[in-house]
Amino acid sequence: MSIQRATLRLIQRKLRGTQLCKDVLVVLPTEHILRGFLFERTTVKEMYYLWRVIMPLYLPTNTIILDYSKRISDGEPVHLTRSKLSEAAERIAASMSPGHLSYLRKVKGPKEFLEHVNWMAGNTMVNFRMDLALTHYMVGNVHECIKVFESISLEDLPPKLHNHVVPFVTELRTSPEDAASRVQLWERDNIERLGLGDAVVNAPTPASSRS
Repeated sequence: MSIQRATLRLIQRKLRGTQLCKDVLVVLPTEHILRGFLFERTTVKEMYYLWRVIMPLYLPTNTIILDYSKRISDGEPVHLTRSKLSEAAERIAASMSPGHLSYLRKVKGPKEFLEHVNWMAGNTMVNFRMDLALTHYMVGNVHECIKVFESISLEDLPPKLHNHVVPFVTELRTSPEDAASRVQLWERDNIERLGLGDAVVNAPTPASSRS
């Protein structure tokens, strides 16, 4: 077992309402939004960044996206060694709770995620605009979803994203049920890849024909 996972396992015992899923300590329950903590390796031996993770699960991606997450411990790396693992876990758990843990519990779903990223409202980066559009879709704002997508030059998307997003935007207008099925598939794939099955309380049920 990696030292990151071993540390998070010890921390899980100290923080109620969390569950270790692969390499992420997940805050329960999970409904469309991954919330939790993970370690990221640095270039220095035994030093790791600790992240407070918030990521929508309804995005077409094959990795954990940290765009909406935050390095904690003042952004400084933490030192993890096998010989002092218990002490490190105790110290790190204290830094997570109550502040960061309480914040994650508030970001329950897409509606709260919109509030979480409200400060980024003017951001014109393609990835953010796409994530924003899909979040509006998830809360039932289909008109706003389409409006945001229309502000993106879809033809300039990287090929993989283009192949996901362009059919979805077409289906929004012509076949809402197919659009809903596509988002459900993206979410199911993320849940399976991240090992979140036991942490998810409801099956993916994005908005379909609501507007």
